[in-house]
Amino acid sequence: MIERKDLFSIPFYKKSHFSGSYLGMRYRIERIEHPKETMASASDAEPQNAAYFKATIFPGPYSFDVVPETEKISAEFDFSEDGLCRVCDWLNDQYNTRPEKWKNAHI
Repeated sequence: MIERKDLFSIPFYKKSHFSGSYLGMRYRIERIEHPKETMASASDAEPQNAAYFKATIFPGPYSFDVVPETEKISAEFDFSEDGLCRVCDWLNDQYNTRPEKWKNAHI
């Protein structure tokens, strides 16, 4: 089981992504930004962005960059401590939903 303490702290994700694996299921967690939906006036110079965690799972043994997009499943969460806890829960749920897929992945 993946535990919250295995996923580092929020400041880490402000600078880098994190890749890990659990029994054949590989995952990547990164910080992404989307434009905030605001009622911006024409005088606003730049639109503001909101940060999110993007968690992606894929079968091992290959790295994120070489696995086809069709083999990846992603979800987004708030960029907060609660969001990171939800990432951890989601990763565990994804593993438990299809354990045979991950057990058959070459480690």
